[in-house]
Amino acid sequence: MKISVVIPTLNSERTIRLAVVSSLRVADEVIVVDSYSTDRTVEIAEKEGAKVLKVKGSRLIGRIEGAKAASGDYVVNLDSDMYFSENFKGFEEKVIALGEITVGKGIVHKLMILDREIVHKKWSENLTVLNGGIIPRMYDRQLLLKAYEMIPSSLKDKLNAFEDSVIYYNVMKLYKGKVQFIPNAVYHIEDDSLWGFMRKWYKYGKNAKLLRGTEYERFIYERRSRPGLTLGEKVKLFPLMVIKGVPFALGYYL
Repeated sequence: MKISVVIPTLNSERTIRLAVVSSLRVADEVIVVDSYSTDRTVEIAEKEGAKVLKVKGSRLIGRIEGAKAASGDYVVNLDSDMYFSENFKGFEEKVIALGEITVGKGIVHKLMILDREIVHKKWSENLTVLNGGIIPRMYDRQLLLKAYEMIPSSLKDKLNAFEDSVIYYNVMKLYKGKVQFIPNAVYHIEDDSLWGFMRKWYKYGKNAKLLRGTEYERFIYERRSRPGLTLGEKVKLFPLMVIKGVPFALGYYL
């Protein structure tokens, strides 16, 4: 079984080395799909052994073009601020969710640790397609390519938010098997400042306008809270919901 890792990038020089090096320890190839970075992202990725494609466009286009170029039986849709742990093993299904370990610094890091700890304990409820808090990142390549063909061209060209949810939604139209969850399979670097994190979610809200009037619009409303949580757990996650939700709503509705 061959594994290909696809990583879309744009000015990701700070984290891309770790992403590529860790990927090559567990995968047969790493494909970095760069949207014409102006920093050293491409140079670093190539030096560490990644195959680099330069494709101007959205994160979704990066995912698609990377999968087309891949040769593996499986494709892992990694982000440039993620890297693999020793728990990345034991693959049994065609759709696999990878539990994330939060690393970083600052208040955002602390809030995201709490969010992932709580959500991962309720992982079975959080794998639901429409409102789950865990989105699979590893797919059978042929299944993934068929799912990509189902996404409208208007979204492929521009979508930089909710792209992983759109991918999962279309995969599950085709796949009736089990979704596997592997705990603590990848590390995710979260060291944004509070202001930077809120600005990012504002941009996500603006980009999510592309989903209006499509079958994917339901993601915007159904993902407001994590399923399967107790009242106490919801209270603990309320601050994170606010710092995500307020800027997102401003970007989406204004």
